Amino acid sequence: MNERPDRSVLDFWNEQAKLKQFAGTKDLTAKFLEIEAIAGYIHDGMTIMEIGCGNGITAIELASRFKVNIIGVDFAEQMIVEAESIAAERKLKGTVKFFVTDVRDLPSFDTKFDLIYTERVLINLPDWTRQKKAIEDISYLLDEGGVYVMCENSQDGLDKINALRQRIDLPSITPPWHNRYFRDMELEQANIPGLKLEDIVHYSSTYYFLSRVINAWLAEQDGKQPEYDAPINRLALQLPSIGDWGQGKIWLWRRIREA
Repeated sequence: MNERPDRSVLDFWNEQAKLKQFAGTKDLTAKFLEIEAIAGYIHDGMTIMEIGCGNGITAIELASRFKVNIIGVDFAEQMIVEAESIAAERKLKGTVKFFVTDVRDLPSFDTKFDLIYTERVLINLPDWTRQKKAIEDISYLLDEGGVYVMCENSQDGLDKINALRQRIDLPSITPPWHNRYFRDMELEQANIPGLKLEDIVHYSSTYYFLSRVINAWLAEQDGKQPEYDAPINRLALQLPSIGDWGQGKIWLWRRIREA
């Protein structure tokens, strides 16, 4: 368990903001897959919130494709500075606004949202208790019938990849120090008032199998470090997601009327 203070996580993300397109991850193929998976739930006319928007790349991309109104919030001030700078240079179909806000202290809004999404955000919280509380708080911001697209990382998915890696003598992958990945059973058994878990989408399975197992093994044979932009990794963009081998998953929640 990560025992560093919350301030260290904030400092980490403010420093990451300097990395521009690589601020959220060095794996841009995985980032592309996330954006495409989230975009599948978007349509014109929606009012959307992204919690933990980082430098705004996903929100800006969605606002460039759809006539939507997006509010993006993040607790790292430097990320919001970057997001506003990037948005100012893009031609958008919709609108996007950015604010500094912490997922642990979400404000109220005049209107409810049709859709809220997170992208590897709640894994920055240190334990299941606080992660579950964040999901509950997010649910209060949804309109009735609205959806929460929870694009986060699964420890179970990572464990499956590591089991394959061990069979071919590759070292296990461990989450970054500031991350606590979800256990699938936690979410499947969670009782969150007003929310229904409608679906679990294994959008990244093919990609993580090809990149973290096949490509990693090929690089090992050549005595090299695997590259994120290797051709075999890009192949995953053209193939359907098969099985449950990926750490990246979408848990799709819907706001329902409470009894």
